Amino acid sequence: MEEFPNISIIGPGKVGTAIGILADRAGLSVLAVAGGSDGAAHTAAKAIGECASACSVTAAAGAGELVLLTVPDDRIAEVCGDLARQQAFSPGTIVAHCSGVLSSEVLAPARDQCCCLIGSMHPLQTFPNVEAAVARLPGAWCFCEGDDTAVACLEKLAQAIGAHSARIARAGKPAYHAAAVVACNYLVALMDSAAELARQAGLDRQTWLAAVEPMVRAGTDNVLAIGPEKALTGPIVRGDIQTVRRHLEAIADADETLQALYAACGRQTVVLALRAGKISPEVAAELTMMLRQAAPGNTA
Repeated sequence: MEEFPNISIIGPGKVGTAIGILADRAGLSVLAVAGGSDGAAHTAAKAIGECASACSVTAAAGAGELVLLTVPDDRIAEVCGDLARQQAFSPGTIVAHCSGVLSSEVLAPARDQCCCLIGSMHPLQTFPNVEAAVARLPGAWCFCEGDDTAVACLEKLAQAIGAHSARIARAGKPAYHAAAVVACNYLVALMDSAAELARQAGLDRQTWLAAVEPMVRAGTDNVLAIGPEKALTGPIVRGDIQTVRRHLEAIADADETLQALYAACGRQTVVLALRAGKISPEVAAELTMMLRQAAPGNTA
């Protein structure tokens, strides 16, 4: 790979450590690691490689030509602002974060006070720990935005660690991140909700999760292979109003959150089925009305 800027990582958590490890393996120079406790910085530096040294946050900000702020989202502005006021960044440094919801504008103090270039690179993956992050970052998509030079550098970083890259508009970050949460975090919550409904049917959680696994994997594979419209199956896409009514009757005594979730997901499924041309507008209207009336607190 052509000459790449030296890297500093401020925030030795899962993402920062994993990026550092993969960057080092790709032959990039990760010079400094800082943030958290001294122990966390030393542990991350040791995992990244021989060239990485644990140091203070201020020293790390001045050491790297690319400074990655991989601290929690609600600390990015604070950390960047403090470092900018101290003139800790060198002019021309690329300062970037890995938040999904925040745009690079949160790093404006580095640009305005230290003449830095700013950007963001968010890996679209889920990382329960460093080991999983190292395994899953290659092949993941990293969505980048910011100053052109910063984005070009971040795209090269993504390529170096084995990831794909795509550009996103700054204003689109919150909606993009909401989409990611629905696709991942809410899927987990949906699986938990399904297990709770199965428990009310007399099935223990582990039996249900084992039984439903092939169907869930097949459904996910279908969506990714042929798209939601063609992958959709079930009573709503068949226009089976009586089955949906029986579902609503069966969960009438369930927790209100589960009732509301079923009704909300049902209404969205009606929208999808109608868009796919699988049900008539009349059937869609009847299903929608029934699901609205079933929602807890509805007085219609």
